[in-house]
Amino acid sequence: MGFFFFIIAVLIILGVLAVFAKEFLSEKPKPGKLPYHKKDYLLTQAERSFYGVLEEAIDSDLNIFAKVRLADLVYLPKGTQNWQSHQNRVNAKHADFVLCDKKKLSPVLAIELDDSSHKSSSRQERDNFVNEVFRTAGLPLLRITAKRSYVSKELSEMIQKEIGKVNTKNETTEAPCK
Repeated sequence: MGFFFFIIAVLIILGVLAVFAKEFLSEKPKPGKLPYHKKDYLLTQAERSFYGVLEEAIDSDLNIFAKVRLADLVYLPKGTQNWQSHQNRVNAKHADFVLCDKKKLSPVLAIELDDSSHKSSSRQERDNFVNEVFRTAGLPLLRITAKRSYVSKELSEMIQKEIGKVNTKNETTEAPCK
């Protein structure tokens, strides 16, 4: 019996030493200059091309925002079970573009520019999740297949069609302030 307690004591001491060793011996960032660098461009070339056509296609009462986190577009009501788990699923995801009402800056439409990477099964799983987030939250999502060029009038019609669907469903619905 004494040998059993001795083994347990040794294991506990080794565990404590391992924790301290990890804490004190792990490489920590050195004080001073951080390793970050500014990116040359916020948008890829394809996104920038689309952005230019999008500017022409939207009404003057809308603003365009690029690369908006899903967590900044949707919220979880107080008391949601597994809140942190649900929050983690949207924290690192973003919409390529979000159109907002110019006066209130309230989102009216999210736009995803789908390039060839969206054909992979892992990306399709992510896309299905994002589609469901937007559907559940009541914010329309317009998926546009990436291509070499876009016609402003066609894009404008697609946007109006999506925004029109929302206006007829919930004309007076507004997101609560946090």
